[in-house]
Amino acid sequence: MIRSLIVTACILGSAILWPSSSAHAANPDWEAWMTGPTATRIGGAKEWHVNVGAGVGFAPDYLGSDDYVFHALPLVDIEWRGAYFLSTQRGLGLNVIRNRQTKAGPRLTLSPARNASENTDLTGMADIKRSIEIGVFAQHHSGPWRFDADIRYGMNEKGHKGIIGGMGLALGGRLSEDSSLIIGGNFRFANAQYLISNFGVSTSEVTAARAAYAPTAGFVDFGAWASLIYNLNENIYVSIDGRGSLLADQASLSPITKEESQYFIGSTVGYRF
Repeated sequence: MIRSLIVTACILGSAILWPSSSAHAANPDWEAWMTGPTATRIGGAKEWHVNVGAGVGFAPDYLGSDDYVFHALPLVDIEWRGAYFLSTQRGLGLNVIRNRQTKAGPRLTLSPARNASENTDLTGMADIKRSIEIGVFAQHHSGPWRFDADIRYGMNEKGHKGIIGGMGLALGGRLSEDSSLIIGGNFRFANAQYLISNFGVSTSEVTAARAAYAPTAGFVDFGAWASLIYNLNENIYVSIDGRGSLLADQASLSPITKEESQYFIGSTVGYRF
C-alpha cells in the first residue's frame, strides 16, 4: 500500500515537473544532463523500479548562448515490469525489446521552449513553444560499454516540428565498492526544419546586428561527458555530472549562436528503490 502511494505521488510529480522549466532556464536538456543519475539502478527482478531525486546544474540559457544560468534538475524515473516507463529524463515509452543487454522501443518526449524575452540576444526573435516529440530509441550494453541511439519528430506546429536524432557510446565501471564512473561521447543530427526553428533567422527577425539565416540539414553538435555516482547506502546516491559540446556545421554559423562551445556541470541527490 505504501509503495503504491509513493509510485502514485511520483507519477503526479512527473506530470507536474516534466513540462516545466526553471525560472531562468529556457533550454533545459534534462535527457543529456540526467544521464548519470539514471545510469544505474537497484537490481533484482522487481515489478517496480523507481528513482526520484533533485539537483541543480549550471549551463547556457539557450543552445548557442554565452550566458550561463542555474537550472533545476528534477528527476522522477519509474519503470514497471521492465516494460513501461515514465521519466523526466527518458520520457514516456515502452521497451518492446527488453533483455539484460538491450532495450528498444517507441517513446514520447518533450522538447523545451525558448522564450526570446529571457535573453537580449534573442530580442525580436519568435518564441519556440514546447513540442511533444514521438520517436524510437535503442540502448545496448556489452560489458562496460554502452551504446544508445534515438530519433524524434516534433509534433507541435509552434514547436520545432522537425526531426532530431543522435548516437552515443560510453564506458562505465566501478571505482570502488560505493562509486562508479561513466565517460562517454555523442553526436546529434537534425533536418532543416529543426535547425531553422532553433538557429534560423527569418526576414522579419533581421536587425542591424542579425542577418537572415536559413540553415540546412546537418549535425547539431558533438559532445563528451562524465558522471561520477557515489552510493551513500543501498538506496541513496549522489551524482556529479559534467558535459561539454561543440556546435557543428549549420548551428555554429547562426547569428544567434554566441558561443560554439557549450558546457554543463551539475549534481543530483537521489533515492532508488
